[in-house]
Amino acid sequence: MPPMAECPVGGPASPSPPPEPPSEVARTVALERADPLSVLNQAFRDAYAARREAVLSRMGPVIAQIDDVLILRKGGQRFEAPARTRRYHEYKAVTHVPLALHVLLASQQDALDDDTRTRLTTLRGLITASATSLDTRGLPAEALSRQHRMLGASLALVDSVLAANSVTRTQLSTFIHAQVPDLLKNAEDSARDQIDTMHASVEAWKRQMTAEERGQLRAVVAASHMSRPGNVAAQYFSITLGDTWEGRFHEEDPQPGKRVLSSEATFDEPAAFSLLATHVLDARTSRGIFGEETRMARDLLADAAERILADMFHTSPQPPGTSTP
Repeated sequence: MPPMAECPVGGPASPSPPPEPPSEVARTVALERADPLSVLNQAFRDAYAARREAVLSRMGPVIAQIDDVLILRKGGQRFEAPARTRRYHEYKAVTHVPLALHVLLASQQDALDDDTRTRLTTLRGLITASATSLDTRGLPAEALSRQHRMLGASLALVDSVLAANSVTRTQLSTFIHAQVPDLLKNAEDSARDQIDTMHASVEAWKRQMTAEERGQLRAVVAASHMSRPGNVAAQYFSITLGDTWEGRFHEEDPQPGKRVLSSEATFDEPAAFSLLATHVLDARTSRGIFGEETRMARDLLADAAERILADMFHTSPQPPGTSTP
């Protein structure tokens, strides 16, 4: 499958919103813009940014997964290919219905409040319209039956709750637990859609690369922090690029040799690619200054903060997974 589109490096990106004006407290803390130290610090930032761009321009091919799209930068060119198909979103949308009903109704006590009743009435119309559209989507027979089953059960719950103007814990628990097998099957089908689509796109690109370029290939995954452990794209790239595969337990790993990174809470293309360049530049800088490649992967103040807090609170940090709830 050939790349879907090609455009110059640094292609279109959503404009950043204007910065919020500083608060009164912030103004009292920050250095004035004309302060010589502020000017000096900005010069450092400019120099760092210039060096980071130079590092990025000299890197081998890099791929970013940003929502539904894969973006490849290679040899001064930019290519796009799909990371998912529309079916991924169809399964996802249906899966969200019983989850939304559980979230909406879990805190209800006695009679429904006006806001909840209004939302349920709106959802009823949306569920009905969506169920009617299912047969036109070309879904496999088993998947089609599953979507009808989930929306039908959701509609039955909404009708029952609206008629009674209330919901019981038992009623809601019975409903959502009955949906779990179908929810998980939809999740599996969504994951398969993304993996198959990404693999076809990446393999098509790799076939156009030299052996040296394939060996240099890196990837960055745009993901919110809450969804990062086990992220589908991060797992896929870890395997195909030869990184350590940690499956659903995967968390960000600051190893300088790592070829797959996560760009937290951003779907901005320049920021995602800048993360890769920052990772490489910080490893080189950290090795030259501190003799430790991962030192700048954590806050420069981190080690001092740990010592200060240990002394202040007469305790010590616990390794991950050992703290008591």
